[in-house]
Amino acid sequence: MIHRHSTPMLYVKKALSADKPLPSETQRHSDFTFRTAALPLAISLSVMSVFPGVVSAEERFAIEEVVVTARKREESLQDVPVAVSAFSEQALEMRNVTSIEKVSQFVPNVQFDGAAALSGGGSNATIYIRGIGQNDFALFSDPGVGTYVDGVYLGRSMGGVMDVLDVAQLEVLRGPQGTLFGKNTIGGALNITSKAPSEELGGEAFLSLGTFDRQEIKGIVNLPLIDDVLLSRISLASVKRDGYAERVLDGEDLGDKNSTVGRVQLLWHATEDVDVSLAADYTRGRTHSAANTLLRVNNSGFPFLDIYNAEVAPGTGIVAPNGVASVNDSWITNDPYKTYGTGPNDSELDSWGVSATVDWSISDNLDAKSITAYRGLEASFGRDGDNTPFVFRETTNDNEQSQFSQEFQLTGISFNDKLDWLVGLYYFNEEGEENAAAQLAVGIYDALEALPGPTYGPFGGAGNPANTGLDLDVSIFNKIDTESYAIFSQNSWHFTDRFSATVGARYTRESKEFEKQDQRLGSGAYIVSPGSTWESDWSEFTPKLGLEYTLSEEAMMYVSWSKGFKSGGFNGRPLVSAAEVTEYEPETVESFEVGLKSSWLDNRLIVNTAAFYMDYEDIQLTVNQTPANFVANAAMAELKGVELEVIAKPLSALDINFSAGYLDASYKDVGSGLGVGQVLPITEKTDLAKTPRLTLSGGAQYAIDFGSGASLVLRTDLSYRSEVYHDIANDPLLKQDAFTLVDASVTYTTPGEDWVIRLFGTNLTDEEYLQSGNASSAAFGIAEGSYAIGREWGMSVKRLF
Repeated sequence: MIHRHSTPMLYVKKALSADKPLPSETQRHSDFTFRTAALPLAISLSVMSVFPGVVSAEERFAIEEVVVTARKREESLQDVPVAVSAFSEQALEMRNVTSIEKVSQFVPNVQFDGAAALSGGGSNATIYIRGIGQNDFALFSDPGVGTYVDGVYLGRSMGGVMDVLDVAQLEVLRGPQGTLFGKNTIGGALNITSKAPSEELGGEAFLSLGTFDRQEIKGIVNLPLIDDVLLSRISLASVKRDGYAERVLDGEDLGDKNSTVGRVQLLWHATEDVDVSLAADYTRGRTHSAANTLLRVNNSGFPFLDIYNAEVAPGTGIVAPNGVASVNDSWITNDPYKTYGTGPNDSELDSWGVSATVDWSISDNLDAKSITAYRGLEASFGRDGDNTPFVFRETTNDNEQSQFSQEFQLTGISFNDKLDWLVGLYYFNEEGEENAAAQLAVGIYDALEALPGPTYGPFGGAGNPANTGLDLDVSIFNKIDTESYAIFSQNSWHFTDRFSATVGARYTRESKEFEKQDQRLGSGAYIVSPGSTWESDWSEFTPKLGLEYTLSEEAMMYVSWSKGFKSGGFNGRPLVSAAEVTEYEPETVESFEVGLKSSWLDNRLIVNTAAFYMDYEDIQLTVNQTPANFVANAAMAELKGVELEVIAKPLSALDINFSAGYLDASYKDVGSGLGVGQVLPITEKTDLAKTPRLTLSGGAQYAIDFGSGASLVLRTDLSYRSEVYHDIANDPLLKQDAFTLVDASVTYTTPGEDWVIRLFGTNLTDEEYLQSGNASSAAFGIAEGSYAIGREWGMSVKRLF
């Protein structure tokens, strides 16, 4: 394989080599003074970071250098002109990252929530990077941040909250990745690389126990089948944890975990120049719904709620805590982890995939790669959105999705090492079906039919056609078929050893066909008739231009301009007629970025920073304020900010990391809905959802090496987020005030490093913070929210063999 910067995956630089004498105290002081004086310049210019794990005493003052694949070739993170955060396996372990959404605590300007509003699903991801993402889990809504596992794109946000199992590295790429990664990476990308099979027989066994009766078991075996020819690796995990929220009427919990994950990999060295990697994975989840609680009930002036309380609720035999047979604010528990809900309470996931990757080193300067993959998932989940024993607002979703993708890459170095180039082709096909139910104010239609005549305005009386409009007990069928083609290329010309320019481009053509059928169960009337279909296609050219200049062996500066694109789609939540199934347009972003990556003090200090400005146009805003449910294109937003990441190793035993992100995001034009009654609930003064202005994190890790060869590592991490709104309309109840999370761990490694014992605690201050929510105030008068888990303690034991 060809690499301009050839380094092992976790190559460690030696700042003080054996053949170089130690500098004198005067020299060291002079060096420190000079570099400290220059440090503000470095901080003001650039981007990104590496997080070190534990380093042995023999590797004094060495900061671990991570090799990333942010440009689809292996490069040192410090040499790649991209805003990317990279976490090695050890870095993830030391931060107690057992599920990928937790990594957002350590990356600037990233919001990753694991309980998508309206769904009840415990594995539905909501990811925003630099203010760009998607707040909807639905089958017909594409994510704005792409997730890739071993080069394979995952088409749905359902199942996007994944357990960390045998991960070699996790990269978070910030900003549009429309050239090399392409599909739905308008906000950025998560790039996950699994540990590959190796030549050595070995493995590990892992057990973790903790609060909420947590039980986590992992087993990994690396098994060479034919020496130097065929290697294999098997990884298995089981994670169980009781729920952290409770339904007080039936005693069932919410927010639990119960998943089984498996992965099998084969690596075949077919020839000296050809490697073939085969992988298969499976995830099974069987849990209750995500934690949910009632935040608000407006007791009058809301038509569905008023009619329901007058005509339906008194006949159910259900009495509220205040003694009234109605949906009212006495059902609010004022405890974020308790609810009176009794409705749907399940979240099930089956996700699987197979892939084949062929790497062919054609010559010293030419590589070819093929990635072929098939994936499928079945996901069903439900929620009690009114959080009462009434059937006033409940939903269930049952989804099936399959996808096939094929990518070809050709990578080379030409013109006497002046040109690094890559060209590629990409194909993606997805099919999905959803059978769902929205049980909204169930019983209203029958109650209106039983009235002697119009009683509530035009509503009431047997056979009154107006009654049908309030029949919102609806069965839903959605089907999607997406096909996407792309051709892409990225090329870097090295004018000198220090100065280079990058030019890249991608042309994407995507088509979608959407089929829908929605029926009102009370009246039997159709909102959307059987066999109704919509189809459209879109295409976009997404270029990238960049300049990179190496200031010295320790510093590199870059500037770039790039464009991102996400295709359009169709509104899939009508409640009145098929006219609501409008087509919304693609969204695009143009990003300008300047960055500096630098190392100081003989590689004992790394400072990376970036500043960016983005024009975000035709934003696909999802409005879920039942009965107003639609997507429309808000005209424009302006996103600008800075990011800083610092790693320091002031002592051989001490590692320190710090990151900061500042994001100023504002609408510049609002736009309008696409159909009758579709009004965007925003103004130019509205804050963008899921976009905290300030994100901070810091960690310190101290290693004590004993003479016996054993070691003890103490670590603590803090992360801070400023206030953030979880809905586009900025409902005050869905605003999370600023909060800070504190984690800590103590890790003991035995002599020989064959046993690792860790005590850990997360969210030690027991912060209560909202991770998602929904407010449907126009007609239902209800707001609901999902709070994240509180304090956890635990202990883990790992045996290496």
